[in-house]
Parts: sequence; structure tokens; C-alpha cells
Amino acid sequence: MVYLRELAVNNPSIGLTLFQFPEIRQNWLGLCKWGNNGKGLGPKFAKNLISAFNGFYRNFGTETVTDASHIEKLTLVGSGIGRDFISDFTTNLIFEFLLEYSEKFAKQHLYEQQRKTFTVRCHFDQDLMIWQSESFELPYFYKGDREEDFILLTPVDILTKDDAFICHSDFTSEFRRIANSLDNTALRDAINLYFMKRLPTDPKKDDIERAIDATVQKYPEILDYYIKKKESEKDKATALSSEKVSKLRDELLATLTEFCKHIFVNSDFYKINPSSYSEALKRAHFLKQVIEDNDGYRIFYKDGKPIASEDTVQRIFRLTWFASPIDVNSEVNNGRGPADYKVSFGSRDSTIIEFKLGRSTSLKKNMKNQTEIYKKASKSISDIKVILCYTKAEIAKVNRILKAMQQENAENVVIIDVTKKGSASKVC
Repeated sequence: MVYLRELAVNNPSIGLTLFQFPEIRQNWLGLCKWGNNGKGLGPKFAKNLISAFNGFYRNFGTETVTDASHIEKLTLVGSGIGRDFISDFTTNLIFEFLLEYSEKFAKQHLYEQQRKTFTVRCHFDQDLMIWQSESFELPYFYKGDREEDFILLTPVDILTKDDAFICHSDFTSEFRRIANSLDNTALRDAINLYFMKRLPTDPKKDDIERAIDATVQKYPEILDYYIKKKESEKDKATALSSEKVSKLRDELLATLTEFCKHIFVNSDFYKINPSSYSEALKRAHFLKQVIEDNDGYRIFYKDGKPIASEDTVQRIFRLTWFASPIDVNSEVNNGRGPADYKVSFGSRDSTIIEFKLGRSTSLKKNMKNQTEIYKKASKSISDIKVILCYTKAEIAKVNRILKAMQQENAENVVIIDVTKKGSASKVC
């Protein structure tokens, strides 16, 4: 980063290539809802970074107010730059470390057949000004058509969730408090006066943010004072991060691990022959079986309370297609809004799958119209609706809707009972 800053300061018209950072998709930690592809940090980011190095970020590596340099500082000016930027940028900066970490783990804990050697561009040569390749023995999997890709592991103690501890939204909310707490009277008065002059009579949220951004460009020192305050609260940041990651592991990773075990032991998910409708329907019924008959319903509750949304069920259903020759696309949008899934086997064999909650107030309307619209837009010949119900009342409601629509006992409507089950020993 210091090297890039020197390049940008000494030659502001330098090319953008070195200041761009592509998505490193192999760690599967991005914010893309489905899959692991993302945009990365391209030409727009490169231009903004060069501009920042010649502006409010020009003291990177030589700060006197803060204890250390923080890349989060780049997120403090202008909205819309947040955790996705931090994730992409950090992963690029520590790419070589993550590869070494993944290799060490793979050699210690995986069988030889679970590892493969990959050549990856990860080391920057400052003299040649190019990224050079190194070889690593890494975990891997097949992406399709036997194409292989490596898996990048990340130490859990550097993970976080939601916004970073140092972020734009927190800075804007703390701006006036930070400005008013400055010991330097002249600087404090100058910042407050400059800021107030840029506010209209009745400022809205956007007006305040624009005034803050303008003030930062004039007096970038305030960023360092804000970061210094956050540094003094670093113990709080560590605790918050640990709490969020722990919650993520409990509600998502542990849940999906348990679900996958159920699938492996109690179903033939991965032995079904290709046919988009029949395979999708069988998998929906396997999902129903695991949830209703094999205690799978437990994963949809946390401390006795329902935790699953339509989004949760969609994500879990996506896992059931691992190792399938069927093409499974999520959130497919062919012009009339995104359908949950489009399952295809060839261009003429496709099925739309929609997931709903029984408690939804718009269930009847969506059942009647939504899937047909998606089918026409996607040129799909079949559709399946999967409805998750947490109570007997919801099940009854869904059955009434189906009866009114003359779809009672329809093969392509799968109702999943997620009501809490009593112990088998207590059933007479």
C-alpha cells in the first residue's frame, strides 16, 4: 500500500492496472448471494484510490495521530463503499498468506487425493512491477465438466460480519462529536464553520453527508481523530467481531453441517438421474423427508424460535444439488423479476422452483401469478412450489388456498411441515 501511494503521488497520471484488485472468488466469503463470483475492484476503484492517495489518504503509512495505518479509512469518504470493498481489498492484500495458510491446513488435515498443486499469481515484485506466480498444494473441487479449482481457507479470528468497526455510517454519526472534541481550538472552529456553511437551511440526510465529505476533503485530519477514537475502543471491536462470527457459525455453518449429514445418511440425493422436473421434485421431497421425518426441522429453530426465511430454505436447497449434472441457477432474472431457481438439463428441459413461507400474506396471489410469469420469461416447461409451514394453522391455510385454486394434492406443490415434533416415545 505504501508502494502504491508513492506511485500515485509521484505520478498521478499513472495507469490504473496496479491499482485494480480482482475478486478472489476461491475463498467463498464474498457478499454475492448465490455462487462466488463478484465484480472486484476495477477501474473506478483505481481512479478513486489514486485520487485518495493525492488527497485525504496522502499520509497513509506516515500517520502521526493514529497508532497504525488503516485501509478502512478509504471507506469513510462517500457512501456506498463498505464491507464488500474491505473484503475484496483485504483478501488481495493477504492473498499469499491465505494460500500458505490453506496449504498448511491441507497438508496437515487432508488426504493426498484431496489436495492438488495449483500455480497462483500472488506475489508482487516491486522491481519488475508485476505479480508473479507461486505453486501451492491446496484443497480443491470440481466446478463442472471436471474443471478443477482450489479452495482458499480463512482463519476464523480475522473474519467479521456486517459493517466494519471503522465505517462510513459510524463516522457520519460521530462527525460532530469528533469535531467538537478536538483539542486544537483553531482546527475545531475551522472544521465546524466550514461544515455549517455547507448545510442548507433545513438539511436532509444526504445534505449532511455531502457537507461532511466536503469538510473531510478540506480538513482530512478529522479522519485520523475519528480512527484514533476507534483505536481506543479496539477491545470492543474484537468482542463484537467474535460475537458476530460465533452467531454466524451457530446459525448458518452448524445448521448446514447438520443438514448435510442428514442428506448423506437418509437420502439418495446424489444418485438421481438427470431430468430437470423429476430430479427437482425428488430433491424437494427429500428435503421434505429430512425435515419432517429425520429431525431436520430442528435446524430451523434457534432457542426455540423460528429462524428460517424463504432465503434460508433457498440456500439449503442449493446445497442438495452438489455433484449433480443438472444446471442449477439461482435468482434467475429473464426480464420479469428473479425466480428462486431455474433447473435445466439442456435447452429444452427446464423447471422453475419457487420457495414460499406458509405465513406469507401474499401467498395466494404469488401462487396464482408469480410462477407462471417466471415460466414464460424463462421458457420453462414445468414448475414446482415448495411451501414451508411452521404451524398447523399455516398448513391448513395453504390447503385452503390450494383447494380454492383447484390444486389440492397437486404433485408439483410440496408442503413441508416444520412444526416442532414431540419425542417418538411419547407418541401413542
